[in-house]
Amino acid sequence: MSHNFKPGDLALIVGSRRGASPNIGKSVELIQLVMPGGKFTTPDGFERRSGIDHPAWLVAGEGVVAITISDHRLCCGGACLIQERYLMPLRGDFSHERQKAKEDEPCL
Repeated sequence: MSHNFKPGDLALIVGSRRGASPNIGKSVELIQLVMPGGKFTTPDGFERRSGIDHPAWLVAGEGVVAITISDHRLCCGGACLIQERYLMPLRGDFSHERQKAKEDEPCL
């Protein structure tokens, strides 16, 4: 599902690749879309490279922590990479999503 996110959008983290993360339920600002293996700079000024196989958003928010593939928490200035499928937009026009949900309801 594509939400046509852009840098500066606000979103809610609603999931993770392992199903459990301390970031779920946190609101974040989308900073940059990072492609697999792509470089990005965290809010605390460190340059890093994506280690995941899917495009992901660099997001920043209060209390957000990065979780490494080996389940270690990494302080990255309140930022981490999140796949778009685990983000729910917090602003904008949701009429398309509401219409689709209504169409999926069974008729009585």
